[in-house]
Amino acid sequence: MPRIQRLPEVLVSQIAAGEVIESPVGVVKELAENSIDADATQIEIYCHDAGFAAVQVRDNGSGILKEDLPLAIEPFATSKISAFDDLFRVYSMGFRGEALGSIRSVARLTIESRATGAEGAWKIFAAGEQVSAVEPSALPVGTRVLVEDLFFNTPVRREFVKSQRQIRRQILDLVADLSLAHPKINFSVSFDGKEAFRAAAKDRLTARIDAVYGTAFSDNLLPVYYKEQNYTVEGYISNYSFYRTGATDIRFFVNQRPVQFKRLVGLLRHAYGELMPPGRFPVALLFFHLPAEELDVNVHPQKKEIRFRDEARVIYFLQAALRETIERRGPFRLADLSSRKKPTLAISGGEETGFDFLPRLNFSAPPEETQTASGEELPEEETSPPIQQPSTPHFAPQAAHARLFDTFVLASSEEGVYLIDQHTAHERINYEAFLRKLKQQENVAQTLAIPLSIVLSPGDRVLFEENSGLLRSLGFVLEDLGPAGWALTAVPFYVKSGDEERALRTAIRVIEEEGGIDNVRLFEQMAKNLSCRHAIKKGDSDSVANLSELIDALSRCETPGRCPHGRPTMVFLGRSEIFSLFKRRPE
Repeated sequence: MPRIQRLPEVLVSQIAAGEVIESPVGVVKELAENSIDADATQIEIYCHDAGFAAVQVRDNGSGILKEDLPLAIEPFATSKISAFDDLFRVYSMGFRGEALGSIRSVARLTIESRATGAEGAWKIFAAGEQVSAVEPSALPVGTRVLVEDLFFNTPVRREFVKSQRQIRRQILDLVADLSLAHPKINFSVSFDGKEAFRAAAKDRLTARIDAVYGTAFSDNLLPVYYKEQNYTVEGYISNYSFYRTGATDIRFFVNQRPVQFKRLVGLLRHAYGELMPPGRFPVALLFFHLPAEELDVNVHPQKKEIRFRDEARVIYFLQAALRETIERRGPFRLADLSSRKKPTLAISGGEETGFDFLPRLNFSAPPEETQTASGEELPEEETSPPIQQPSTPHFAPQAAHARLFDTFVLASSEEGVYLIDQHTAHERINYEAFLRKLKQQENVAQTLAIPLSIVLSPGDRVLFEENSGLLRSLGFVLEDLGPAGWALTAVPFYVKSGDEERALRTAIRVIEEEGGIDNVRLFEQMAKNLSCRHAIKKGDSDSVANLSELIDALSRCETPGRCPHGRPTMVFLGRSEIFSLFKRRPE
């Protein structure tokens, strides 16, 4: 008797459904995305018993034709793609045709729909292998999908759900993300007859953020807008005193699709540098637009993850965008760095909480948010107009006055007062000078008069052998002496006597930590390390004879506002702010 057997079709569908429909959250996601693809401007979601007893999604979209209803509930039936190559030109939210077929295999599914231009509405019911005939129904233009008794035929799935509160929170987070990605759509969510979330249609992303998170949230955000050829990213990141204890409020949208991109957390942490306290994470709402041909959205059953055709280009683009937002803002205003308030947001039941335990959504939307905002209509392909960076003071002190506490330089201009950290300022000056030298010189190695004996661990030896060309381009030359070990025969021109081995091990450590690093990024890491070690230290009052010389060198830097590690080089107190402190008006 054979031990291998073909599984029944119903069981196959139930297994496949587990990848798409893990909980009521998956039901809401798939149905809401179908509504978005149907060009709905109103999407209403109703859940009973956290969605296990019933989930209903009602929209005013283009609807489903009568003759398409029986096929719509079949697995892998879709109107959005017809060939494999179409997977790389996907702009719709859904495309595989799995959703309704998967839901039908684990729940009782009723669809009522009236297509645009149709004389009436039609209804179909399905549960597992049971399918009803298509019948007339009473419904205006749009679609209503009712999912009941989720997992009625696979009860073990229900047993794995530990918390209905968590399910409700996940549904609200999901709908909030969709509402941010599609601000022109009205969204509402109700649980057991009580409205929990409402976001009225808005013409601008900022208005939708206020509606979803509250104004206390948006007041602490910095605008991001960056464009390069056919890549564009816009949105907001938190200022320097507004952060979370986890990465839960880092939201990334690609072509209006909420996705997970793990590299983004590291990119943000790197961009903030030491401006962000250890163990803390920024808030980010970033919307990335690129041609559909540049990404693969068919790599995750729930479409939560995507794959970029050229991930290296995406990484460098996002790095540049974040650097543009943070590093090129000019001097940090004193108010930006000293504000440590913990805003509170309203949540269901009227509770309030400090930011460290801040709920991610402003669930209790104010009544006035129920009306669609008026204003000029934007083109359909845009979610908002380009976000403009706020104006910031140019760093141009006209006079240096004194050195304070052996650490800071006091300077001023007609715009206001600058307090400059001489160490971080000198770091920035050294960093950019090192980068220029590293990038301009063809041969950066200088031969040592006496080779230096080096002992490498097996791991370091493998790293060196795999990256010998990269290290040689930096100026490190090692000679293999066999059983006697290794001899360092040349080092970069900028390494001081006595620092040769330390510089080599720093380069090896950077390569190991970064993994697959290129020579430009390695140059940058080495320049950061060297710029710090060669910078003025506290108490080095004689290191710079003329304070104006330091300020002049800093003003010529490409990004004078931060040291290579992210700390401010200066803080700025504007002229009008100074006068206001003394209750006076500027002349």
